[in-house]
Amino acid sequence: MMPPMCAVCPREPRDGKPLSEFTLVYFRATRTYDVDWVGHPENAVWFCDDHAHLAEGLTDLTAPEALARIR
Repeated sequence: MMPPMCAVCPREPRDGKPLSEFTLVYFRATRTYDVDWVGHPENAVWFCDDHAHLAEGLTDLTAPEALARIR
């Protein structure tokens, strides 16, 4: 799984923000994967607590669509 880093701003846990201040938001899947696939899901994106509320209302979109609206 990819470590937390906000998709909107450059915040990372090492910038003084603890891991608990990041939220993994799941958007509509763009493709399906085999059960054996391991790694960070394409439809899951990290956000800091300052930006997570913007993403949580867009989970019916794909991640690229939601990020385009947020940015």
